[in-house]
Amino acid sequence: MRAAALAAAAVALATACGSAAATHTRTAAGRTVYRAEAGHRVAGFSLDRDRVALAEDAAGRGCPLVVVARIPASPQRVTAAAGETCRFGGRFWVRPGARAVGNAIGKALWVLRRGDAAEAVKGGIGERESPLVRVTGITDRGPFLGPVVAQNWLRLFGDYSRFPDGTLVGGAISANNRELWAATGPVLPLGLDRAEHAVAVGADGSIATWHAHGAHYGEVADAHARAAAVDEDTVYVLRSDAPRLDVRTLDGTLVRSWPVAAGAAPLLDVSGNEAVYLAGGAVHALRVDTGADSLLARASRGATLLDAQVSPAFVAWAERGGAAGAGRVVAVRR
Repeated sequence: MRAAALAAAAVALATACGSAAATHTRTAAGRTVYRAEAGHRVAGFSLDRDRVALAEDAAGRGCPLVVVARIPASPQRVTAAAGETCRFGGRFWVRPGARAVGNAIGKALWVLRRGDAAEAVKGGIGERESPLVRVTGITDRGPFLGPVVAQNWLRLFGDYSRFPDGTLVGGAISANNRELWAATGPVLPLGLDRAEHAVAVGADGSIATWHAHGAHYGEVADAHARAAAVDEDTVYVLRSDAPRLDVRTLDGTLVRSWPVAAGAAPLLDVSGNEAVYLAGGAVHALRVDTGADSLLARASRGATLLDAQVSPAFVAWAERGGAAGAGRVVAVRR
């Protein structure tokens, strides 16, 4: 992937998209821009293979929206005016290091919060929305729902409740309401690959690796993790104590460590030999085999980058504010 070409694409897209809502802009170079629908703003997105899902908060009294598109086609709504998401209302629940929506091909899962209540909902193109779980009495000490992660038909979310003694206990729950991983203390980021290997990051910076079908690979108590991702039997950890990306085996053994840009956000995604992350108002790509770090794109003037993700076919990032207005997701073919 050529960083200069991608950076130029980002600049061109920032000036070429105008203010059209509920649409996308496609160029001959295989770049696609998705914008929030009128009256909404982009809260987050997810990328799986060649499909992207946008989570859109209502700017006023409207309903939250989830739309899914097969890049570069126009998006289709997953949520409906009479659906569960509109009935529940609120906003997509995004905590630092957490993603509020995930899509596994054409199916999606998301978390909403309204006041002291939160709800996890699943749906898909041509499917009815279905509530999975609702929690109430939320404070800054819990209970928690999220984060959300999805790949290759598997959709997971975190669900943690507070016991009378103050202990948070819960785990990762699948879209069919089956608990796949249990933990004491809230899991912050979750990582998942197409083979259904998973990595969970604890609030203390520990990591645990496991498989959706029950295998437990290992734990690293002193991983100092801010975020983690897993891809093809390899675990990647963005550290909290130094600007570095650690590369580990599934059992937690450290293989190598690469420097990353200072001030990296607690978000990470990896596909093949490329890891993408945000730092300094820019999207970075790190070659995990050589450690070479490239600048893919900078935020548009006055905009804030929300997230960046990568699949075998695409790199995508979301930004909001300034020249990006209510928000947009840019997808560039690798």
